Amino acid sequence: MRTRTTITALAAAGLFALTGCAAEDSGPDAASPDTTQAEKAKTDDAPAADTDADPGEDVGADAETATLPDMAGKGLQAAQDEAQAAGFYSLTSSDATGADRMQMFDRSWKVCSQSPAAGEHPTDTTVDFSTVKLSEEC
Repeated sequence: MRTRTTITALAAAGLFALTGCAAEDSGPDAASPDTTQAEKAKTDDAPAADTDADPGEDVGADAETATLPDMAGKGLQAAQDEAQAAGFYSLTSSDATGADRMQMFDRSWKVCSQSPAAGEHPTDTTVDFSTVKLSEEC
């Protein structure tokens, strides 16, 4: 008897939770009864984000710039640390051999080249380090 009561209570609680979630999930495009047509038009007329911009392209005129050092020949971990110290936080790395290996342990890889090249760049630029294992040649 006690087990049946517990199961019934859990089932009822589960149904209540599912029903409550379904009622609240009306999506971002659904207008509430309080939303006027003018308010809905404002959100529909909002400018879309610029999706044609390149990942490393400067899209803002007020972007802060910094000097990106040349990281070729350095260990990947040291290169990442130095780039962050210079103000660049959008960092990625790739396998220079073309084997598409993941750089799981940063200290096991060295930088062959980087994109963009060393120099003055907006700090929101994505820096890609092209790497090989420490035992390999660039």
